[in-house]
Amino acid sequence: TSGKSLLPIDPSIAPIQTFLGTVGMPGMTAYVGLLDIGQPKEGETVFVSAAAGAVGSVACQIAKLKGCHVVGSAGSSEKIEWLLDEAGIDAGFNYKEVGRISPELKKLCPNGIDIYFENVGGEHLEAALQLMNNDGRVVMCGSISNYNDQKPPPGPRNLGFVVTKRLTLKGYIISDHYDQLLQFYSDMTTWIAAGKMKWRETILEGIENAPKAFIGLFKGDNIGKMLVRIGPDPTA
Repeated sequence: TSGKSLLPIDPSIAPIQTFLGTVGMPGMTAYVGLLDIGQPKEGETVFVSAAAGAVGSVACQIAKLKGCHVVGSAGSSEKIEWLLDEAGIDAGFNYKEVGRISPELKKLCPNGIDIYFENVGGEHLEAALQLMNNDGRVVMCGSISNYNDQKPPPGPRNLGFVVTKRLTLKGYIISDHYDQLLQFYSDMTTWIAAGKMKWRETILEGIENAPKAFIGLFKGDNIGKMLVRIGPDPTA
């Protein structure tokens, strides 16, 4: 091959495997989506769904670096503890325990939501639209709750808020934005060196566990990037 589709990595920034997650495509997806589309301003409220995932966890931390109040949702108590204690978000909730999402989100976002970083879809999107402030921005990154649906989802049922609240909903594909790669590396290098960017990885051993890892993504088994290691641990 010509190598045109390959991206350079700099192991002086972070361990090589991190370029599959925080300093790779997932991290850059968070970077471009939050900064280009979300355009966070100090003091704004940012809600991130799937906040403990490879993309969501970086989006949370960049939002904090920009002076925002950050609320995240995730699917386990362990994930919420990591988000609060390590990633440094202001509040979070386990969506599997709270029942309906909307009342919990309203409690944690008393001033409404200015930016919703959308990774999940379904009930999360509907709840966020209800609480968006006027001129809010919804970064349409993914919709993992709907990927395996056998029938199209019935909602969200409140898209009328897009008009009445003058909202912006914008999707994007990260491969359209590789012109920002060097700036992304520069900013991440600064943040990592200052101890302001944390990450976790979920690593399964052996290529035979690749199907388990893939299925685990849809079950929420991972904190941070889901990886399969097929050789010796380079850090051992």
